Amino acid sequence: MSVTQRMWRGLIAAVLVTAAAAAAAPAAGATATGVRVLDWNIQGATGTDGVTDIDRVGDLIAQQNPDVVTLQEVHNNAAIGAENQWQVLLDRFPQYEAHFARSDDNALGGSAGNLILSRYPIEERLTRLLPQYPADSTAVRRSLGGVRVDVGGTDLRVYTTHLSSGIGAEATERRNRQARDVLTALPAALMTSPMLLTGDLNVRPGDAIRPWFAEAGWIDAWTTVNANTGAGAITHPGSGDDARIDYVYATPAFQVSAARTVPTTASDHLPVVVDLTVRDTAVSRAATVLAGAAEQSGWAQLAVHAGGSPTLHVCDNKADGYGVRGYVRNAAGTTVVTGADGAFADRCGTFTSAAGTASGTLTVRVCLYAGGQESNCREVSSRT
Repeated sequence: MSVTQRMWRGLIAAVLVTAAAAAAAPAAGATATGVRVLDWNIQGATGTDGVTDIDRVGDLIAQQNPDVVTLQEVHNNAAIGAENQWQVLLDRFPQYEAHFARSDDNALGGSAGNLILSRYPIEERLTRLLPQYPADSTAVRRSLGGVRVDVGGTDLRVYTTHLSSGIGAEATERRNRQARDVLTALPAALMTSPMLLTGDLNVRPGDAIRPWFAEAGWIDAWTTVNANTGAGAITHPGSGDDARIDYVYATPAFQVSAARTVPTTASDHLPVVVDLTVRDTAVSRAATVLAGAAEQSGWAQLAVHAGGSPTLHVCDNKADGYGVRGYVRNAAGTTVVTGADGAFADRCGTFTSAAGTASGTLTVRVCLYAGGQESNCREVSSRT
């Protein structure tokens, strides 16, 4: 069966990835697996110069040599006798398998959606239309696309989406409902396994949606290695120095080694390229607690790896003059690991402790702090 036939069979089936297809955890002592991901809203391959050229998109993909590519605003205009952009890319890159998650008709009379290209064999596919608001809205329909791929015997799930834009009350509510639907659709039971969620979320770093993804256990790959805002973080140039609206999220089964944007005029967005490694020890459990009275100020995320080694990820999500500090304590009240993220604009903090220090019941605590004083502390327990 050809790559194209496999892809069409997956599109027709449109099967939902569920917890029943649980990921295989890396075996003890297994070699860590590196994965390069490229995420990009290509705006129908129309550049900042007004020229539509899918070959420029292909050139950049070839230069970055990713293992997984996730694209938004990919157009298929074959129905009107024009170009099918995802097929052009698939023809150019026969080493990839593909899944096109159709979202809506485009202005030309064709269709638009999200595309996933994978160097690894695709075992399962998902297309899920996200809710409209209000129900009779004529706003562009959005979708969630997903695949399960086989990376040397380990299951990796990759999802990509494009949430609605806009700052008015109606547009914000539409985007919020879409984000909630995405989180509902993703397999919560598999959050300790290797999964990636990418896309143009149309939310800036301090947006209320970001704590929702953190609470579900997703880690913003960019802020593990880079500043949260500023010129180097911009993915949508010309919209201010906090215009980081394109994201790569990962579960704690990954370790992030690098993340960068790539300068280009081939779209109005910049690609985000992230290098990750599937950890060679499985994540046995994870927990998150949100910071602040309104649960919007930041978060502390715990991941416990095989052998009882804890990792604490602490993020400040609000430019309010407070930093965020996290603690992990054992049943005896002893602090196992602690750390802080002192400012909204900088990168999040990641802190670890030795193997064997995180066993039994653990408490994850998060507090705001300023001037040496802590406030608004909240905590959650994690049991084996």
